[in-house]
Amino acid sequence: MDHSSFENTYNLYWEELYGYCLHHCKDNYRAEEIVQDVFLSLWERQHQLLMEGSIKSYLYKAVKNKVFDFYREQAKKNTLLAELRLKLCDDTCLTENEVYFNDLNSNLGKAIDSLPCRCREVYQLSREGGLNNKEIAIQLSISEKTVEQHMTKALRSIRKKIDSHA
Repeated sequence: MDHSSFENTYNLYWEELYGYCLHHCKDNYRAEEIVQDVFLSLWERQHQLLMEGSIKSYLYKAVKNKVFDFYREQAKKNTLLAELRLKLCDDTCLTENEVYFNDLNSNLGKAIDSLPCRCREVYQLSREGGLNNKEIAIQLSISEKTVEQHMTKALRSIRKKIDSHA
């Protein structure tokens, strides 16, 4: 294809291909870019092309393929953006949860430290040591009822202090 026949082909089909492309991709700039790319490729590869059928059907097929490529690229970008947004949200939520957990843990530690000595001891043996009321009573030489009273007092005090920080 010489320069003159290429120019004639360009002038004959450019606007028609542009309209076809615009109809499919709904973006003036993108439609123009796609049609220009198709004609540039035609010019650069004119000696390598083996066309079956008319130049018009070749050009339409090339534009259609470029539009598909555009949509594939857009879908890939949208997928990556969605994954990034999800990751950022997860990271933000995780960070907020970590801050909340650390704050809650700190307040719990302060609430436990503020308990009266024997009450704190009963609470720690139960919650941190995993002992039941009977085992605590034996270890501290107090009645099970006293253990229950200390635990009730400890839990009420801790709950009150944590609720006041929330």
